[in-house]
This record gives sequence, C-alpha cells and structure tokens, in this order.
Amino acid sequence: MRRILFAMVLLCLVALAVGCARPACAQTPDASAPDGSVGAALRNLASRAGAVFVGRVTAVTHSDGVVELSFAVELPVMGVTGATYTLREWAGLWGGGQPRYRVGQRAMFFLHAPSAAGLSTPVDGMEGIVPVIATGADQAPLLDVRRLAGRVQRAPGQPLDTAERGAVALSDARSIVAGWRSVQPEPRRLPLPVASESR
Repeated sequence: MRRILFAMVLLCLVALAVGCARPACAQTPDASAPDGSVGAALRNLASRAGAVFVGRVTAVTHSDGVVELSFAVELPVMGVTGATYTLREWAGLWGGGQPRYRVGQRAMFFLHAPSAAGLSTPVDGMEGIVPVIATGADQAPLLDVRRLAGRVQRAPGQPLDTAERGAVALSDARSIVAGWRSVQPEPRRLPLPVASESR
C-alpha cells in the first residue's frame, strides 16, 4: 500500500514540475472555454493555426482518399510566404456529397499545420473559415463574423448579434490575428452590406 501511495505522490510531483516548467509565453487560449468577444474568438483561432491568410479557392481535386485544395493567397497573415497555398484534407471529411469548399470562395483561412502525413484541416472545423464580404472598389474589405459571434459567451438575456453588427474591417481582424499573443483593441463591429444579407 505504501508503494502505491508513494508512486501516486511521485507521479503528481512530476506532473506538477512538468506543468510549471512551461514558460508563460507558451500558454495559449483555452480552446474549450467560451470566447468573451469576437476579437477573442479570432485570437483563439490564430493561437492554434499553423497558417492564416486571406485568399481564394482556385481548385479542388479528389485523389486516392485525399482532397487537395489550391488557394491564391491575397494577404498572408502568419505562416504563409508565397502567393499560393495547398491544403490536403482526408476525403472522409467530405461525406454526404456536400462540398466543404467551392472554387472562387474568398475567406480568411485559419489552418492547422500539416500532420506527418501532410494532411490538415481548418481550425475548429468550418469555423476556421471566416468569409470575406465583397464591398465596392473604393471600400475596405470586411469579414463576416456572425458565425464567430455565435461562439461568444453572452450575458443572460442578451440577444444574438444581428446583421447590424455582423462584420469587422479586414484590417482590424488582420491586426488581431497577427498579434494574437498580445492584447489588441476589440475590432469595431460594422453592419453587413445589404447584398450579403440575402446570401
């Protein structure tokens, strides 16, 4: 009995020592905890991503149990240096005949680093794909953050966000994502353009 008790105490001490040995800067947001704001949701996604960029899907190819996606990178944010990016996903994620992506789709993509097999997925499934909203030629691009707003913990009785607060400026989101390790100001919430509400 004493040996078992000794072994349990020793294991607890080792676990405690390993937990304390990690530097504070290596801490990342708790992915299981609800986000407190849209900015926190963006930081949470960025903290677990190996690559983040704004881009457009240019090709989707199915082959040998893998789906290969090609992207034109319009704005690298982190972990991407070239003008193109290739994502390889396990074809089993594409069940039910439903496409996960479509050619021409434009978004801010938060992607896990590729595994040893070269496969990856968006962080938190399709929540790691935040749509870019088409605006006029002389207007700054926006991100549709309504889906991310659904992750935010609300006070009792507080309603869900509406289209009046469904967008943030892409430049604000980029600053938050690129500087996810530091405290950034919360992005100003903007109304969605009228054309995007009907989609």
